Amino acid sequence: MTCDLSAKLEGLLEAQLVQSERQGGLAVAVSGGSDSLAACLIATNVCRRLKIPLWALTVDHGLRPEAAEEALKVKNWLGSVGIEQTILKWQGPFPKTGIQKAAREARYDLLFEECDRLGISRLLLGHQLEDQLETLLMRLSKGSGVQGLAAMQSISQRGNMSLLRPFLTVSRAELREYLVSRQQEWIDDPSNENPAYTRTQLGSVLRSLIALPGSNMEALALSSSRLQRAEQALETMTQGYMSEFPVISPFGFVSFRHDFYQKMPEEIAIRFLQRLFIFVRGDGVGPSLSTLEKLLSKIRTDRNLKTATLYGCQFRFHKGDWMICREPGRKGLPIMQMQDRASQQWDDRYVVLDHGLEQQSISSSDFEIRKIGEEGWRILKESDARADVGDLPTIVKKNLPAIWSGDKLASVPLFSYDSKAMGIAQGRFEMVFNPKCNLL
Repeated sequence: MTCDLSAKLEGLLEAQLVQSERQGGLAVAVSGGSDSLAACLIATNVCRRLKIPLWALTVDHGLRPEAAEEALKVKNWLGSVGIEQTILKWQGPFPKTGIQKAAREARYDLLFEECDRLGISRLLLGHQLEDQLETLLMRLSKGSGVQGLAAMQSISQRGNMSLLRPFLTVSRAELREYLVSRQQEWIDDPSNENPAYTRTQLGSVLRSLIALPGSNMEALALSSSRLQRAEQALETMTQGYMSEFPVISPFGFVSFRHDFYQKMPEEIAIRFLQRLFIFVRGDGVGPSLSTLEKLLSKIRTDRNLKTATLYGCQFRFHKGDWMICREPGRKGLPIMQMQDRASQQWDDRYVVLDHGLEQQSISSSDFEIRKIGEEGWRILKESDARADVGDLPTIVKKNLPAIWSGDKLASVPLFSYDSKAMGIAQGRFEMVFNPKCNLL
């Protein structure tokens, strides 16, 4: 390996650490494959130079008998160069179909939970150029728009977590060259060659494309780069409208002018709606592109449209404007036991603060957070609820969160402070509409 390659790889990561504008440590997901192992060793040099604490996290999916042994092998490799590693075990459930997708989702859940426990807000991933191009091909095969075809972003946000992928322009061959120069082995996962998995088939398609006359890896990478450039331009335009149009209510919904679509290009209007649904739902996922396209078409053509329900939210006409609010759906809204800690999040949308944790004799665990519902409003019939609550649609009012103690309404800090109606925990709790996914 030349010093130039080492400097290139370390420079890519260092630039992202500076760009991410996050403080504290860095976690790296290490499976033991060549990509993630190279990413971890590159991070070792960069983090030591920048004095950034580094943790290696390995997920044992338990899908192959040798997985546990491989995780320990990775632990020994990393320990030999002074890197602390934590092995995270997936306990299932293991579905009979879609196992790779389920394993991928479980992997991210475990990684995020451990990062949260460690107080880390940056996670380094070893995705490289072939991964990026396979993602592009997979999304092309499913009818994705520019947003999907832009594939993975070098820096992206998942809630409060920054995901760093500095090696999306680097080939797997280069990362392996880096490992060979350090006399570092890696683990080849046999499932990567299993033709039953979509990723394996995509690798075959990618090799066929590269073999076409006039094509090569660099040409495909250039197309990916240009798609990302277009995506960034469209996102910048969307962001401008997000700053201008929506009004965020503390009661968990957003409203915006009824003729919004006349002020925007169609692509931007779809992205505008998508961002709002993701924000109100709070879980980082939104309606499909085709669903949003159908909704926008209805908004434009159906003058009788008043409501539509999609992805756990309700889109409705209210007081001359459109609004998007949470809709419980089949599963309903969560019932969450309060814990003895100062802050926790309900339904991915509301931050619930306990200001009396140390002073109060009643433990937080004696309370639970659930929707106020019809019973709560019956109890609050003669309360001093804020006047603006009365003007809200019923679907908003009855699905607001409240603090309960058994069948007793303990506190509704969003809008009512009437000690005659409750009095069990008045003044102790605070609720703030602050979804995991930012709007701006």
